[in-house]
Amino acid sequence: MGSAENRVSRSSSSGKLGRRLVTFLARHGTPLVFTGALVWVLWWGHVPNVTTVDEAMQHVSWVGVLALVYVALQARAVLAQPRSGVMHSVIEIVVSLLPLFVVGYAMVDWLRGANPLSVFQVIVMVQAALASLIDVVIFTWFSLRLNKLSIQSIATHTG
Repeated sequence: MGSAENRVSRSSSSGKLGRRLVTFLARHGTPLVFTGALVWVLWWGHVPNVTTVDEAMQHVSWVGVLALVYVALQARAVLAQPRSGVMHSVIEIVVSLLPLFVVGYAMVDWLRGANPLSVFQVIVMVQAALASLIDVVIFTWFSLRLNKLSIQSIATHTG
């Protein structure tokens, strides 16, 4: 009988861990995916094989669209975040800094000549830097303002 109880206990604890992981990825997964895509493009040398200017512009426009999707998903994450504490905001800020760190490191590598980048990769780096800066600067400020207003609202309603 003890063995069956252990299996139930293990399955419920692994279920909780799975739910926590899914919740974490739903809230903070976008910067992790964006960071992975940047590493793939900037270091593993993904360069589209284009023969015309139109094809090149099409690839660059897709990079812009992906950067806008990233910004939109981050905006949604800020608006949907819980207002009960600052730990969520701290995690969001740290995770949001990852793409900016990758772009900064790639830029330093490129400027030193250690990682020669194509024009496409430089454009990816610039667009990713702009999207990351919007996320880190504007959305962090907005998130902290929302937390401050929530704390003031709670104090007003309870006091």
